[in-house]
Amino acid sequence: MIGKPVALIQIPNQRLFGVKAAARYLGIHEQTLRKMTDLGELPARKIGARRVYRLEDLDRYIDSLPQWYDRGGENPA
Repeated sequence: MIGKPVALIQIPNQRLFGVKAAARYLGIHEQTLRKMTDLGELPARKIGARRVYRLEDLDRYIDSLPQWYDRGGENPA
């Protein structure tokens, strides 16, 4: 094999996520997501009584997280 292996990810085909799906997408617990939303760290919208998250907002939050590893997974010095 030439080069590094590439991990394939599944891109969601939906634009709005409920609390459970958004938490799963971010890899966090639902209560953590609710708390982050209440603290204003992640925007949510209401559709009736239901709280929903836009895919763009979830991706923006992921992009704002610090990069823990650089240089191919090596721990930065």
